[in-house]
Order: sequence, then structure tokens, then C-alpha cells
Amino acid sequence: MLIARSQRLTHQSRHQTVWHQHQTGQLFCMQRGMMMVQTEHVQWALTPASVGWFPAHLRHRAWTVGEVSGISLHIENAALPAEAGVWPADPFLLLLMERVACSEGRRQHHLLTVVLDEIRAATAAPLQLQLPEDRRARQVAEFLLLEPHSPLSQRELAFRFGMSARTLSRLFSQQTGLRFSQWRQQARILASLALLLKGESVSNTATQCGYENVSAFIAAFKQRFGITPGEFRIHNGV
Repeated sequence: MLIARSQRLTHQSRHQTVWHQHQTGQLFCMQRGMMMVQTEHVQWALTPASVGWFPAHLRHRAWTVGEVSGISLHIENAALPAEAGVWPADPFLLLLMERVACSEGRRQHHLLTVVLDEIRAATAAPLQLQLPEDRRARQVAEFLLLEPHSPLSQRELAFRFGMSARTLSRLFSQQTGLRFSQWRQQARILASLALLLKGESVSNTATQCGYENVSAFIAAFKQRFGITPGEFRIHNGV
């Protein structure tokens, strides 16, 4: 394993990168703020205390939500998964990432080996959202990612983007593995993370993400992440 470059991530809110790819794999460790990474097939949310891996030559773009700080390691010959992924990072893994970024040579190699062992043993965080490949269905998906609060029904969305509700349902099921209603709820939940990290209250977040009542939002959030939105805020120092 060889770390070609390590760098501190310090971006202002709404920093964006255009579509690009790297010759090396990239390992992110988020410490503050939230970064969205979109590949051609999946959108990922990197939240505080999470580690994200994106293999070499994977075409992607990224943007920040709020001010971001963290660590980025460009790695060659890493024994990491061939596919991208995001994992939760406990204090031990966060400290390891800090030590890797500050080390060189043989010590850095040994520390990175431990980091990779920790990632292999971890369960992937539910911070990804599969995107449909069909052009019309992708337009619906991108609209809902930008407008999670939209009141438009499935039938109305299908009509707006030139297909029947049945076709929209079939495309989402086939290409994302989720029913349209499930996908839409997951998009709303991922959108809620950015608002909670910016300091929005749980009730305001529920409204801005299209939930008719805060109880439904809390239940959906807990089902996805195993904690309530309020606990998520506390855990991230909001």
C-alpha cells in the first residue's frame, strides 16, 4: 500500500467539484459538515464520524453542505473493496485516520493496515441512494433530490417527466431495488441530514423534507439509522 498524497479537507459551504476521476483510490474521513458524492449510479452522504472509500478511476462529483473539515488520503494498491462505500467511524478509527495523515513511510503503512482492518470489520452505513439509469426516471430522482419537500404525487411526477405512473414505478423497482415510495422516503431522510447538521430543529426539518407531521419523520429516521433525529443532532454536537 502506498499513500500518494494526504490532505486536510477545509471547504466552505456549497463548495463543488465537477465530474472527474482520480488515478488513485480516495479515502475520506469526515470530522465536521457534510459532503455529498455522486457517482453515475449512486449518491452518497458523508456525515461527521464516517469514512468513505471511492476506488481509482471512479467518475464522480461532490459538493459540501455547510463548512466541511476532514481528511482525504489518495491511496495506491490498497486492499480495499472494488466498490465505493461509506462506513461509520468510531473515535478509534477517527484517531487512526489522524495518525495516518501525520505519518510517513513504514509507520504510515502499518497504521493504514489497521484502518483497513477496521473498515473490513465494520457494517456499511446506510448513507447511499441508488439512482435509476433510465433518463426519465433519473430526471424524477434528481428533481426529488433537489426538492424533497415537493407535494407532487407519483402520478403527477410521472406525467411531468413524460411517462405513466406504472412505468415510473417499474423503472424505480427494476433499477434501484426499491419501490418508488421507498426511494422517495430515503431521499427525504438523506436530505434531512444536511438540515439537522446546519442546526435546523427536528420539526422544521420534517416540514422542509415533505413530512406531514414530525412523528412520521422521526419514525422513518429511526428506522433508517437506529437513532432519532434529536439523538443524531446531539451525537454530532449540534
